[in-house]
Amino acid sequence: MNGFFAPSSTPRVLGHRGAPTHFQENTLAGFRKAKDLGAQGIELDVFMTRDEKVVVFHDEETERLTGEKNRITDMTWDEVSRLSIQKSIDRGDGTHVKYSGEHKIPLLEEVIWELPDDFLINIEMKAYTLDWSRRHTGTHVAEIIKNTGAHNRVIVTSFDFFMLEYLERNCPEIHSGFAYDGSMLGGLGEWLNRFDFQQDSEAQRTVSDNLLNMLLRGNTVGQFIQSTVVDAQHTLLDSETVTAFHNRNMLVGAYTLFPEDRRYSDFRSQNSDEEALRVASAGVDWIECDDIARLLEILSHERHNDHLPNNYINNVV
Repeated sequence: MNGFFAPSSTPRVLGHRGAPTHFQENTLAGFRKAKDLGAQGIELDVFMTRDEKVVVFHDEETERLTGEKNRITDMTWDEVSRLSIQKSIDRGDGTHVKYSGEHKIPLLEEVIWELPDDFLINIEMKAYTLDWSRRHTGTHVAEIIKNTGAHNRVIVTSFDFFMLEYLERNCPEIHSGFAYDGSMLGGLGEWLNRFDFQQDSEAQRTVSDNLLNMLLRGNTVGQFIQSTVVDAQHTLLDSETVTAFHNRNMLVGAYTLFPEDRRYSDFRSQNSDEEALRVASAGVDWIECDDIARLLEILSHERHNDHLPNNYINNVV
């Protein structure tokens, strides 16, 4: 049984890019720390280098994290392996988080071999735009999962259905799914939000979020690539949406609470205990967060007081 599909009385806590409150994102030290803090797994990001090595890294441009100006997809693994994640990382809001030392960029297979067999991994194949030329990222990620025997502890997600399609072609038994983000509509979403006179206060939704929720619930992309999971920005999810996916025997993950990287959405909505409770109460199967200890404490308190639902999916697709 894939560990993501095992019965659970609360949402699983995944360290988003590891444990960024302690170590730099997407580093082996951060992944180990996430385990030590009590997370059930991690989310990590991958790109494929020019010579078709799959590296664990979040930004396509290397400068924010390494101080070196380059594009990771234009580099060879030999070139990437010489870079280090620097001690001071820009949060994207004018502040920096500072760490004690530098860390190397790992290969995906290195991370899989390093972590225990019972520790779950959501591998996000990174994509900032749809790009047919990068479809074989999915092929190579599938090969790595097969070669490491990691089928029962990983899922694969992406914003690029070409990558997911080629992953499924290569290894259909891998659990995978499309990811949804509040910024996916781009300029159209910004235009729609001009008419957002009364925001959905419970889910902190904008007009564009509501439209994306409709697309998400319809699972059109997921049907095309035979998804068994879906990963979505927390503001797009509510209990009805989660139930719709559970009725299809699919798992639902939410991201990202308490983020250190604040470039992509409203930090305030991601940084409240109330939003963490709302997402958990919606019945999601996992929550990705940067502050693992904080989320575990919230969930433990609410489970102890019987405030969380017992509606988590218990069967394997």
